[in-house]
Amino acid sequence: MLAAAVRPGGTLLVVAHHPDDLHANVGRTGRLDMFWSAEELAASLDPRDWEILVAAAIGRSATDLDGRPVTVKDTVLRAVRRS
Repeated sequence: MLAAAVRPGGTLLVVAHHPDDLHANVGRTGRLDMFWSAEELAASLDPRDWEILVAAAIGRSATDLDGRPVTVKDTVLRAVRRS
């Protein structure tokens, strides 16, 4: 995982498509195991080594494949490696 490359005091920032968006008609396809929630990512980090600053699904406006406005979610995780 990328977290292993973060030095003490460094920041891990992950922004990804949220798994809920696979079912929104916005053209996202792929393997479900490659779409993560922020809670899943945060749970994979040892709390003795990481301080979680943000773990959220943040909505934003998009247009679906039929041209209709929709709200999609981005997974956002920001964590700092403890010293």
